[in-house]
Amino acid sequence: MIELEKLTKTYGRKDSGIHNISVELKDGKIYGLVGENGAGKTTLIKTITGIFRQNSGYISINGYDSTRERTQALMNVGLMPDGVILNLDRSVLQLISYYGQTRGMREDESVEKARMLLIRFGLGEKLHNASLRRLSLGQKRRAMLAMCMMNDPSNILMDEPYNGFDPEGMRMMNELITYERSKGKTIIISSHILKELESIVDEIIFIKNGKITDQMEISSLDKVGKRKILFSVSNPDDEILNLMEEFGGIRKIGNQYEISLPPDKIHKPEDINTALVKSGYKVSSFRVENPTLEDLYFSKK
Repeated sequence: MIELEKLTKTYGRKDSGIHNISVELKDGKIYGLVGENGAGKTTLIKTITGIFRQNSGYISINGYDSTRERTQALMNVGLMPDGVILNLDRSVLQLISYYGQTRGMREDESVEKARMLLIRFGLGEKLHNASLRRLSLGQKRRAMLAMCMMNDPSNILMDEPYNGFDPEGMRMMNELITYERSKGKTIIISSHILKELESIVDEIIFIKNGKITDQMEISSLDKVGKRKILFSVSNPDDEILNLMEEFGGIRKIGNQYEISLPPDKIHKPEDINTALVKSGYKVSSFRVENPTLEDLYFSKK
């Protein structure tokens, strides 16, 4: 579990960074951080994981104060950064195993754990002695994932974890994330790939200008987003727009019509279909699109 209270980290301009963030991130849940570039997502992750020191505020990781009990707190976090934070000229196995030793592991134990994780994440033994510089972007990302998991952290923070991965790699990532959640871990993911986030997270946290502007369960998307009805008829005319206005905003897109149903509307999709048929329209296609995280994201911009 991670608890933040009035957390602030600024640098350069005073309006940069994060400001007065208070949130409780519970065990056994996956949280998605969503916001524009520069909104403060990476700063928040780097502050929680100790790369940045906060200007003010409180961070508790599994009950440890990250300022007064820094070592104990950071032993309970794993970071997959957006990029590479290790020496590019050292060998992959050497770097990952050394990271394990900084987390309290014996040398032989860390070498064996690093070897196992690298193989698990798709970096075979032929690459273990290669310098990190020689790896492709996707291979570097797999190495960073191995680093993140070296100490079996109970809190996992990932900054743009899908970058550099092909579809197979993205599936591997999602399987890992859901498995770690099943073990009761707290997982925080910052990503611009909203479709992947929507499929895996439990809660979404919106960040704008360094502040949390909203937090919601992903299951409540239907309650806050607009449902869309797309339909076409074989006998369209100008009156159909007037007929459908009572159900919500309507527009014509090519040969189709689109109705946006606000969350507070009492009308159901079948009401629209019934009204069309009763008015003599021959419905040739009818589709319901539920609100997505992407829809909600752009509605908040």
